[in-house]
Amino acid sequence: MILLLNSAVMPNEGMYTLKRITEATFIKELRDAATSDNLQSFIGYPKTAQLIEQITGIEVEVSREQATLTPGDTMLIVKLRQRVANPADKETLQLTTDDFEFFRCEWQPLDAGET
Repeated sequence: MILLLNSAVMPNEGMYTLKRITEATFIKELRDAATSDNLQSFIGYPKTAQLIEQITGIEVEVSREQATLTPGDTMLIVKLRQRVANPADKETLQLTTDDFEFFRCEWQPLDAGET
């Protein structure tokens, strides 16, 4: 499963490999995941979801649920380059893709596949 997040988090114990990717790579991988029905959104802010929809053409669900990983999962992350002092302000900002960084994060559990 591809998990779409708006922050780089480590929701499970394990080993993480975080790699910065280009916006174009992010768009391609997100579209591929959506096409194969292999995508779950954990984007917590409507403005971020709208921005992702604008650049990918994919409807992104807003979800404040806690992400959990299972073996084989990958995270695609779109995160603000700078932290917003008041999270409520995120909905009033005029954001563009230049305000974001894009990452792919691979995860492996510590104990030979046990979670």
